[in-house]
Amino acid sequence: MNINQAVESIFADMEHYLSHLDDARYAQPLEVLSQSSAGQHTRHVIEFFQCLIEQRLTGTVNYDKRVRNTLIEQHTGVALSAMQDIMDSIRSVDPQEGLKLEVAYDAACQECFCVETTFERELVYNIEHAIHHLAMIKIGLRIAAPELSLRAGFGVAPSTVRYQQQGSAR
Repeated sequence: MNINQAVESIFADMEHYLSHLDDARYAQPLEVLSQSSAGQHTRHVIEFFQCLIEQRLTGTVNYDKRVRNTLIEQHTGVALSAMQDIMDSIRSVDPQEGLKLEVAYDAACQECFCVETTFERELVYNIEHAIHHLAMIKIGLRIAAPELSLRAGFGVAPSTVRYQQQGSAR
């Protein structure tokens, strides 16, 4: 599986629940998610991919400076459309394109430092980040849409799935 296929796989999981939820359940604040919603976690994932695509044109990516679009967290159709735009964009980028990643880890100060990276490495980060949020979304969907069936590996890292399969094969 190449990197674009990995993103497509994540988005297929997201498309599954997005196409089976109405906007009210998608945007419903859930106590189990500290009053956040499946929509807010979905927006967060989408915005990281959007940030990478948009800011790569400057040569420097800073995920703290992403655009926050609340329509993505309120309307499944907006989320689905954004994911399609992301996939269209990713397919046209050279994965080895060099970038700088700008980060700041002190909440009291905005001072940043930069590290060298590539578009491909940032896609890897975004995939891992998405899996983490899908795990939380899965918890929320068990409350908001208990009838919704998710694939067994939804929100689970592929390495964990492989490890679990090895354990059951013994």
